[in-house]
This record gives sequence, structure tokens and C-alpha cells, in this order.
Amino acid sequence: MSTTEEEELQVDETEETDDEEVRSTKFDITSYPADYTLKVLYDKWKSDQIKIPDFQRSYIWKNTQASRLIESFLLGLPIPQIFLYRERSSPVLTVIDGQQRLGAIAQFYNEELRLKGVDSAWEGKSYSELDDYDRSQFDDATLRAIVIRQIHPDDDSSAFQIFERLNTGGTQLNDMEIRRAIFRGKANGFLEELNNNDDWRNLIGMADSTPRFRDVELVLRILALAESWRGYSKPMKHFITAYMGVLDKNNGDELKELEARFTKACSDIVTQLGAKPFHLRGNRLNLAAMDSVMACSIELGESLGPNLAEEYDQLKENKCFLEFVTHNTSDNVAVTGRFKKVHSAFGSK
Repeated sequence: MSTTEEEELQVDETEETDDEEVRSTKFDITSYPADYTLKVLYDKWKSDQIKIPDFQRSYIWKNTQASRLIESFLLGLPIPQIFLYRERSSPVLTVIDGQQRLGAIAQFYNEELRLKGVDSAWEGKSYSELDDYDRSQFDDATLRAIVIRQIHPDDDSSAFQIFERLNTGGTQLNDMEIRRAIFRGKANGFLEELNNNDDWRNLIGMADSTPRFRDVELVLRILALAESWRGYSKPMKHFITAYMGVLDKNNGDELKELEARFTKACSDIVTQLGAKPFHLRGNRLNLAAMDSVMACSIELGESLGPNLAEEYDQLKENKCFLEFVTHNTSDNVAVTGRFKKVHSAFGSK
């Protein structure tokens, strides 16, 4: 069950925007054109060698749009290229741009599409009803793909920026939807499971999950900062994207340990601080207060004492802490500053 758009998570906007993209990683990326025949592309599609990311919208082309594409191939007209991303650890090609074109081709091969609004020679026909010449013409037609692979750094982090920069049409994907496209291992299911924790739902003040994974992103953010806030470097979205790549490769025992620590922190905080303790201004969730208190609680674990409510009340009266959680909160100084304040308050037993 999910919330509607009107019930989306309300967040106190305290993070800087203009400075967020000042520094970006430089990548060593190789790309090459591959002129696949349509028959080869379809065979790859059927055998799951080409994957549509989970986040992507479903196939939405109308019959006439798909028919015009098929007709273009039959006429020998050029078609815009598609973009595919090859991960370093897998032979699978992930579709960055071109889902609708590939979907139309697959529909035609699967006998799910009858041509409409095309030349009379093909009007109303399915793939199997084409004559031998036209069917061969279609099979041998090519669609150019630009295949991209990252060489450096030693991860697939460039995929996030490639998806983001090509994501220009319709309803744009948010950062977490893009991450879900890139990392298709253990991380997605693991984060969703943590997101369903009852104590966590009480902390963020929402019974049901949000429609576009904003709450899942908060879980990821907390885990990333709990692991390595001392090494934080902005922008925040790239920091937590890199951590998702790490999380995706963790083994089962590591994930169980991390789940236990997250679950304990949620229980400790909701027991001592009550529901929605991080809504500092009205009904909006303060991400900075939440990430520092939650991440430090995960990190400290059994070292947390029974006086969290008193210690947290004192933090909320501290001018420096309030500055760090209300202004430019994803800046390096603000992140390090608020974490040190929370550590000092919670960890000095």
C-alpha cells in the first residue's frame, strides 16, 4: 500500500542547491557504437541480456506510434540511436534510453502488434503476416546502440549521472529511482525491508511507504552516514549513491548485522523520544537532525544510555547544532559539525 502524491513525505528544505554540483568525480569511460540487427536485439531481450531498469515507466507507446517505428525499419529509414550501459561485473546491458523503441520491436516480434496507420502494403499485418522479403528486411534492419562502460573509478557510479542527464522527458525520475535502476542486487530489497520497520514508520510519521521511494532514500542516507560520516564529502546525493554500490555487494551476514543495528536504533529512539522526534518545524521532517541522531545511534549501538530524551532536548537548545541542522545542511562543515555534537551528547557515558 502506498501513499498518494498529496501524502508524500514533507521535508524541511535546508540543503543547499547551487553548491550541490560544484565538485563532481571525473570518470574514465569507454563507449562504442554497436549496430545490432533487430533480430539480435530481440534475442537479447528475450534472454534477459538486455534489461529494463525497475524504476522505468512501463511501455506507454500507442499502437500508431509503434507502427510508425516498425514502418520506418521496413522502409529503410534511419532511427535515433539507443543508449545501453554495461556493468563491469555483468554481461547484461541496462537500457538507459530507448525503452519505448525496444518495447515496440519486441511487441511486433511477439505478435502483440498489428500495424496501423502505415503504408497499405503493411496495414493491419503482424510480424508473421509479412511476406518473406519484408520479414527478412525487418530482421536484418539495424538499430545503433551506444554501449557505455566505466573504467575508473572502480565502480558503476557514472551510471547515476548518465541516467540523470539523459532523464529529460515526461515526469523526471528522482535520484532514488535512478539508483534503483543502477544497483539491481541485494540493496533494493534490503532497503525496502528496513523501510517497512514499524518503529521507523513512527519516526518519520507515515504509516505507508511513499510512492517514489523518498523514504527508502532516507534509510540509505542514514546507513551511509553511520558507516562513514567522518569521510563525508558533498554533494550528498553522490555520497549516498556511492554507498549504495557498497551496500549492493555486502554479503548476507553483513546485511543481517546492519539490519539488527538499524532496528535497535529505531526501537531505542522511538521508545525514548516518541513518534516524529525529528519534525522540528511544524509537520516537516528535518533530514539533518534525523540523519545525525539516527546514524550516531546505529554507530554507538549498546553504548547508548537511558537518557536520550534529556540529551536530545539539550541538543535542540544548542545554537551550533541548530545552525548545523537548519542551514546548508549537506555542506561538509555542517555534516561534520552536527555529527560531532550528537556524538558528544550521546557518546559521553
